[in-house]
Amino acid sequence: PLDRIYLAPPQALVLEDPAFGRAIRTQSAGNHSAVVWNPWIEQAAAMGDFGDLEYLKMLCVETTNAGPDRVSIAPGGAYRLGVDIQAERL
Repeated sequence: PLDRIYLAPPQALVLEDPAFGRAIRTQSAGNHSAVVWNPWIEQAAAMGDFGDLEYLKMLCVETTNAGPDRVSIAPGGAYRLGVDIQAERL
C-alpha cells in the first residue's frame, strides 16, 4: 500500500499517463499538502467498490491539508479548499 503526505506541493500538478495517452492536470487553492495513495491487495479486497485487480490501475492524488498542515475550523467558521481537474491528450 501507498499512503504518503507531501508537504508544500506546487499548486499545479501534472500526472502523465502514457498508457492512456493523456496528462491529468490539477490546479489547487487553499491546500498546503497533498496525499498520494493506493490501497494495494489487502485493502482493495476489503473495499466493496474495488474489483480484484483495480488497485493495479489506480493512483489517488488528493488536494488536502493533512498531517501538520491540518486546518481547524471554529464553530460557525469557514475554510475554502478547491481543485480544478483537467485531462488532455499527450
